[in-house]
Amino acid sequence: MVLEYRINSKFSFEEACSKVPEAVSKNGFAVLAEIKTSEILKSKGFDYAPLRTFDICNAGYANKALSLSKITEALLPCHLIVRGNGDHTEISVQLPRDTFNALFPKGDAKMEAFMNEVEGKLKNIVDSLAKQ
Repeated sequence: MVLEYRINSKFSFEEACSKVPEAVSKNGFAVLAEIKTSEILKSKGFDYAPLRTFDICNAGYANKALSLSKITEALLPCHLIVRGNGDHTEISVQLPRDTFNALFPKGDAKMEAFMNEVEGKLKNIVDSLAKQ
C-alpha cells in the first residue's frame, strides 16, 4: 500500500513553504488552507520538527471524486506536507489510489485513468518543490 509520495528538497523549510502556492497553481490545484502544524503542537507543549500542512484541491478532480460516491467527502482535500528534517526538507503528498481501491472495485478502467491523472499531478507538485 502506497499512501504517500515523499522526496527530499534542496530548499530550506521556509523556502519550500513559500514555493507551494506557485507549484500547486502550475499543476491546476489551489491552496485551500495552510496549517502551521508544528507551531500548533508547540503551543500545546509538544516539540516537533518544522511541519506545515497545505490542504490543496483541484475543483474538477474533487467534483469527479464526489460524483463517484459521497464516501469520498472524507478524502478531500489532498494534503501536501512540508517537513524540516535537520539539514534538509522533505516534501510529501497523500496519494489517493489505495484508499479509492478500498472503496471501489478494482479493474475499473475509468477509475484507474482518473487515479493516474490525479496522482501524476500530485507527484509533479512535489517534484517541482524539490527540484526548482
